[in-house]
Amino acid sequence: MIKIALVVTIISISNPEKVPDITIPVYYNDLEQCNNQLDFLKETVNADELIDDKKNRILRMRNREYHHQSYIYWSCVPTEKKLDSN
Repeated sequence: MIKIALVVTIISISNPEKVPDITIPVYYNDLEQCNNQLDFLKETVNADELIDDKKNRILRMRNREYHHQSYIYWSCVPTEKKLDSN
């Protein structure tokens, strides 16, 4: 079953050698639902919108915490979600 994953990636600016933190907090049934969430996030956190060379939307926000500066990225990625078979 194809699902759309909302992928959150955090890349450290203050420590570039640190491996990016990648999480998938939620799966959506279609791209429209995921894009609606991106629209909400864009307005809520005042993120910049980027379009990659494959025409995918990516949101980016600079996190300026005192001891840890980073970029947070959100994107929608088609994936095959494995369903539990009982």
